[in-house]
Amino acid sequence: MKKGILIVNSFLDTPSVRDTYDLLLEGAKHCGIRMDLIGNDRFFVDPGSGLIETDEHKALNDADFILFWNKDLFLGRALERAGHRLFNPADAIEACDNKALTFEKLEGVCRVPKTLKIPMTFNTIGYGDLSFEDHIGNILGYPYIIKECLGSYGGQVYMAEDEKKARSIIKAIEGKDCIAQEYIRSSHGRDIRAYVVGNEVVAAMERYNDTDFRSNIANGGKSRPIAISGEQAGMALAATKKLGMDFAGVDILFGDDDESFLCEVNSNAQFRALYETTGINITHALFEHIISVC
Repeated sequence: MKKGILIVNSFLDTPSVRDTYDLLLEGAKHCGIRMDLIGNDRFFVDPGSGLIETDEHKALNDADFILFWNKDLFLGRALERAGHRLFNPADAIEACDNKALTFEKLEGVCRVPKTLKIPMTFNTIGYGDLSFEDHIGNILGYPYIIKECLGSYGGQVYMAEDEKKARSIIKAIEGKDCIAQEYIRSSHGRDIRAYVVGNEVVAAMERYNDTDFRSNIANGGKSRPIAISGEQAGMALAATKKLGMDFAGVDILFGDDDESFLCEVNSNAQFRALYETTGINITHALFEHIISVC
């Protein structure tokens, strides 16, 4: 019997997150894997030496793999240096977690909305002069989208309807790394979530929201099954491969004339809604992939 560890963030504790952990543990059991759930607060990394102080050495020594459902990158890299195989790898999680870095890594790989990195400032200094926003507005046009580079569930995504609103948003989040992105009007309130495992899109759904430009289900969006096109599947596979992901939730926007645009790649996307919408439990494919790699 294969043995694995599910390492999670000890401080992220909501019903939907706990539900995801339960689905993963059930999926592991279904595939004949013994899985232990351990929080990241059980590990203490010395960044200089890479040594890990923990009471979980036996679990680590017995594990054939680690399902790293976490964004604690120092811990992830330390575990990899110690010889453990992480699903997903730490560098891949880092590339997905930072939206600017995602697009940097995917240069020339996928069609993406026109994107500009908003100039960096320090949170103790801020922006004394917002005239640079003129250039963003001239290039992208209004409205455009502003995204904090580190964010989840659509909560750090904003619509800049005009120059005044754009400057207000940028001023409010100054000190945080952000990008400005072309608004894909034809995809207002709707997108595709394609779930990739290994070299296959195992499930996909359309997400839609009649009251918000964001389609996220956490923001009141709904979902329905969708048969994605070969182009959309190819885009999802190309993005996950380039980023070094074993699995990912890939969000795709609807462009004009059947064009598709990559929106973002999620390293540990929740999948209860996908399961309820499509009837496909992605954990089966996930653990089959892990077993084949191990």
